[in-house]
Amino acid sequence: MRFAAVDEVEGDEALLTAVERARRDRLVRAEDRAAYVAAHLLARACVAQLLGIAPAEVELRQRCARCGSDQHGAPYVPGVLLPLHVSLSHTEGYVAAVASQVRCGIDVEAVRSEPPPWGALSGPEEAWVASQADPGRAFTRLWVRKEALVKAGVGSLEKAAALDVLADGRPADRAAGLVLQEWSAAGAVGVCAFGAH
Repeated sequence: MRFAAVDEVEGDEALLTAVERARRDRLVRAEDRAAYVAAHLLARACVAQLLGIAPAEVELRQRCARCGSDQHGAPYVPGVLLPLHVSLSHTEGYVAAVASQVRCGIDVEAVRSEPPPWGALSGPEEAWVASQADPGRAFTRLWVRKEALVKAGVGSLEKAAALDVLADGRPADRAAGLVLQEWSAAGAVGVCAFGAH
């Protein structure tokens, strides 16, 4: 599991597949393209470290569980015999990635000041966010937990409010049998959800 600033990620952009390059090229802002590339390179580094190989040997693909498309969806590494789960995320200036032999999901989000989207939080979560000194950061701390859980195969974003991620009046460290590990920077928050080994 790694969280990093975009400019801290090293690697060769030439490692990206044709599909990844096409997705990168559809992004309008240079900052978004840089974050996309950094997240995909960081995911390769995580996989390489887990498998004991060089990042250049890692081919990263994506597949959508809903429609079967290889143009988007959960990342995976073809041809690996052992159980391997990969997740990645990117936001303004930051990226995150994880590779594990147990199910996992990761999310990183820039802290925003606008109110939470309708239906994103349960009633207790809404009350907790409203009671915090920095509601934007409070909402982000909950939202990254929900996204990480969804990426790990728990629930759906369409029913985000049903994924209650408060425990004992604070953001949960565990949910749905998964450990939730938080990372924080001045302008961003991230969480990795992973199963016990």
